[in-house]
Amino acid sequence: MQLCLSARMFASSSGRNAYDIDVEGLIKFAKDLGYDGITLRPGQVDADTPTEEINRIGDLLKQYNVPSSFVKSMAIRDQSTFDGQSKLLDHMNTLGCSMLQPKVGKDSDIPWVQKLCDVAAERNMQIAPQLHNGTLHDTVPRCLDLVKTINRNNFGINFEAAHLLLQNQDIQNSQAVRDLGPHISSVCVQNYKLTDSDSVACLPGDPEGVDLGDVFGALKEIGFDGSVTHISGAYPDLDNRTMCDHYVKYLRPLMA
Repeated sequence: MQLCLSARMFASSSGRNAYDIDVEGLIKFAKDLGYDGITLRPGQVDADTPTEEINRIGDLLKQYNVPSSFVKSMAIRDQSTFDGQSKLLDHMNTLGCSMLQPKVGKDSDIPWVQKLCDVAAERNMQIAPQLHNGTLHDTVPRCLDLVKTINRNNFGINFEAAHLLLQNQDIQNSQAVRDLGPHISSVCVQNYKLTDSDSVACLPGDPEGVDLGDVFGALKEIGFDGSVTHISGAYPDLDNRTMCDHYVKYLRPLMA
């Protein structure tokens, strides 16, 4: 398994899809703390990113020997968004990244996702939305239904356990991993715990949060050996370096 870092915690208050760190800064920060790679998000790489910038980022990834676990994108709902995501696949080919993470929000998205899967297959790429509330891939049964409906060999799920906890789902942790099995293309990690009225972010290892030991035990059981991406946002009263150091030190033994 490879441990990667998302720029989500560096999201800027200055605007949507803006970050308080550039791609090279993220790469250096991640490597310094012991991550193997990064994830690229809208605002860093998207369909409208100029070719010169794509080439620059590709050179940085090669220079630092840092892979991108996936590129996060958007819903594909019409010809315009399909064309944009097809162009993004071309950008990803330049970057050496083979996995796109769009959102599938409603049934009418499905034919467009199938069409994008076919384009991705020509480039030996995968389409893998993240298990997330408010989508057609928010629970294990619905993920399985979506995989069956899309019916493409290069379509899978980016597994994320915290959303199952937040929804108080019956199927969580190791059982969720076993049920999804070979459909898990990638894994994302963040942590939350429920409160009486809402939920709060917590660090990995918190007994009221996701049982990550159980999750990674099951990932090893099914033979998963792909990327694991830390995607949490910033934590209140905790600097990003301390938080990331905690994630690396907690996850590495589980991944070994």
